[in-house]
Amino acid sequence: MTTSTIPPPVPLKLGSDVDADWERFRSEWQNYEVATDLDNASGKKRTAVFLACIRSAAHTVFRSFKFDEADDRNDVTKIIEAFDCYCIGETNITYKRYLFNQRIQQPGEAIEDFVADLHKLSSTCQFETLEDSLIRDRIVVGIRDEPTRRRLQQQKKLTLSEAIDACKASEASTIN
Repeated sequence: MTTSTIPPPVPLKLGSDVDADWERFRSEWQNYEVATDLDNASGKKRTAVFLACIRSAAHTVFRSFKFDEADDRNDVTKIIEAFDCYCIGETNITYKRYLFNQRIQQPGEAIEDFVADLHKLSSTCQFETLEDSLIRDRIVVGIRDEPTRRRLQQQKKLTLSEAIDACKASEASTIN
């Protein structure tokens, strides 16, 4: 038996931001499986390691899951699907869009951090082809720099990239 020096994912937390923590855990788990060659192991071993990684609070939730087939309880793919339903469930698009539309740049927050958070928030809003233009608009409305906001509003065909570049340039010139 070989032991891996690659640390397992941080255990799954079931707090107030369970959907985001589940997304983080699932992504880390997928990377961990590949990095440790666990994805080539038996289903029984993959399931055992997955259940060991989620830890006790999430394991308690796992024990409450109802599966169609008894064997599904030992199938990591089926377990992940069950956690998807439990942690994410059905997305409340209205609420996700509310959070997106309420987002403004916080005092001392860098434009890159503000934009990154807008991208993260928009990813759950199902904006589809309007996503870039809605992020651009949220930047214009939400930035703290009033002179930059006015300049952005004066551009007739402002793109998301142009809005970000203008905000970064403004931010850089005030820092120096």
